[in-house]
Amino acid sequence: MDRTEFKQELERHKNQIDASIKFLQQGFEDLNKHNYEFYGFIESNYYDLEERLSAPERKVKEIS
Repeated sequence: MDRTEFKQELERHKNQIDASIKFLQQGFEDLNKHNYEFYGFIESNYYDLEERLSAPERKVKEIS
């Protein structure tokens, strides 16, 4: 491998690494967005979910 081929190969690897880093960054951004949406959903529906889950338990206690 001569110097020109080495430089081309080095540039190709650099481009692959840059593309991989961009791909990973986008994946983390997407993950953060989905986590934020998920926690927002849980927070906004917490009391409704708690009520629906605890209502049967309260009924059992009332019957006893």
